[in-house]
Amino acid sequence: MKPLLLFLLLLLLPATSAINLSNRVISAVNCGGPETLGAYGILYSEDPSDSGVSSDAGRAFSFSNAEDRDVEIYQTERWSKESFSYEIPVSEDGDYVIILKFSEVYFERPDQKVFNVKINSKTVVKNLDIFEKSGGRGFAHDIYIPINYRGKIVIELAKGANDNPKINGFVVLRGGLEGLPEPPEKFVASERFREDFDMYENDIIEEYVKPQVIQDSSSEVDPESEEMFTATTGSENPFEQESSMDSLLLPVISAFIIIIPVAYVFQMRYAHD
Repeated sequence: MKPLLLFLLLLLLPATSAINLSNRVISAVNCGGPETLGAYGILYSEDPSDSGVSSDAGRAFSFSNAEDRDVEIYQTERWSKESFSYEIPVSEDGDYVIILKFSEVYFERPDQKVFNVKINSKTVVKNLDIFEKSGGRGFAHDIYIPINYRGKIVIELAKGANDNPKINGFVVLRGGLEGLPEPPEKFVASERFREDFDMYENDIIEEYVKPQVIQDSSSEVDPESEEMFTATTGSENPFEQESSMDSLLLPVISAFIIIIPVAYVFQMRYAHD
């Protein structure tokens, strides 16, 4: 019975625990960020580049479609107003896989950042739109590029149609695509909660649910809209009525407070007499 339970537990373990790529890594860089241990045992080095600008603006996002250990990779980035590149020396001839890691953390719609990716001066990704490929702002997008090469690998983020090129991280692995984990899936918003969904689209907003307008007493009031700032739209103000009642009751209460002790003293004197 125990071997069967152990077998079932092993089947339930996440697939990521069975994949370790650390022995296949030629180079891994956390672009724009510090050294960090990512998913699948990949140790990303601190970004050695001084091109363009490094940023950690992505820390505002959780990247729900990415592996937990890779979130930090997508939170930092390097971008430049001009094309920039990374050089990786490769000593042995053979098969390699380049994994490029991207995320969009600034633009809120497609076609606002579009650029190209070149490997050794050859365009391998044309008109990359991270927002469109990942499914929106705050989601991860990986690109796997298998190559057969010997010598120096140059990864170039090339200026494209719109805005500036950028990258969040990259890995160069020995071998082919076999045994590699699936890249992050594109986020697809539910039809029920699409971006243009308006829960009040078919509702008639009544006057009484409109937000109250509060105006500074030092500012001028438009005579036509002055009614908006009063406690009531009628000619009588209930708050003023309440104040008037208070002003009438106060003398009566004061009189009772004075008369009752005096009456008590007189009663006691007559009782003794």
